[in-house]
Amino acid sequence: MSAWDTVAALSSVTSTVIVAIAALYAVRQVQEAKRTRALTALVALHQEYQSAELSRVRRRLKANELGDLTQLSVDDKEGLDNLLQRLELLAVLTNRGLLEVEDVVAVFPGVPTTFALARPYVDLHRSSRPRYAIQTEELVGRYP
Repeated sequence: MSAWDTVAALSSVTSTVIVAIAALYAVRQVQEAKRTRALTALVALHQEYQSAELSRVRRRLKANELGDLTQLSVDDKEGLDNLLQRLELLAVLTNRGLLEVEDVVAVFPGVPTTFALARPYVDLHRSSRPRYAIQTEELVGRYP
């Protein structure tokens, strides 16, 4: 093997190593960007979930102040619908792997309780919309 052949082989190996390192770096950057987007979405959903309106609905639901969930006032119905829609969005993102279940459980520990309390309302809606809150129900099943 000539000196040039050795230099060419070393150059080829060096180039391959550099390309592999660059590819690994790119993969890690993409993973980091995905994780950052997921956490940004989680924070935004949490802020909405903690809004005055949704907090009031959750508090009233837990205190049984809404009464019969199948006979709600227009305002209470709208509030509960908004709450359940936010939970459904959270569930869709989680069930599709865009948010980590562990993160959702940590940030939204009360989802199973809220869903259980809203169940009569969900069942009423499922009589005409069978897939109503189905993603939320699936997410609740993933809680430890």
